[in-house]
Amino acid sequence: MKKVILAVLVCLAVMATAGFIAFRTIAAKEAPGELSKDVSPQAARALQEKIDAVRNAESDPHHKPGSKHVELAEGELESYLLYSLKDDIPGQIDIAEVQLGTDTISLDTQITFASNATGNALVDSLVGGTHSLFVKGKLTGHQSRGKFDLQEIRVDSIPVPPILIQALFKKYVKPKYPEADLSEPFDLPWRIEELKLEPGKGTVVY
Repeated sequence: MKKVILAVLVCLAVMATAGFIAFRTIAAKEAPGELSKDVSPQAARALQEKIDAVRNAESDPHHKPGSKHVELAEGELESYLLYSLKDDIPGQIDIAEVQLGTDTISLDTQITFASNATGNALVDSLVGGTHSLFVKGKLTGHQSRGKFDLQEIRVDSIPVPPILIQALFKKYVKPKYPEADLSEPFDLPWRIEELKLEPGKGTVVY
């Protein structure tokens, strides 16, 4: 399950970064908001424990696939992104708000890039500083197969066309995450049978 969370959250952040490279503007930056009261290192550890339980069930000969389920809260996902995945994100996530809907997940962030984040002077001049990023997509998982469809991405409130995201995804994301794909279904890890998203929570059946 960590692979699913990592793939979704990291790819969302990386795609937003790529979109930002093309749509850098001088628009006023959104003011920082308050972190949810549910966001904490403890919440990140709670999600890690759930991930470990799902992973360990795969090697348990007495476990029957599909016989258990675990619920994921938005605050846990936000905490996991901020505290457990921070080293995997290309930039410092200052604020992250995850919203779950019916088969949808969105990530609204404020992210700060170092002045030498990429080592490319031109790119660094575009992405350096603090900016707002928003990404939303449809995420479903049935019969051990998952599918993610990108629906929307905004950088400093500027919409990024899907066709450009596809091109940037191929250039900036695929080299680092070769298994990531914006159009193809993927295998859910650790014998996960189903992934269901609804307003405020996600449910993993394993």
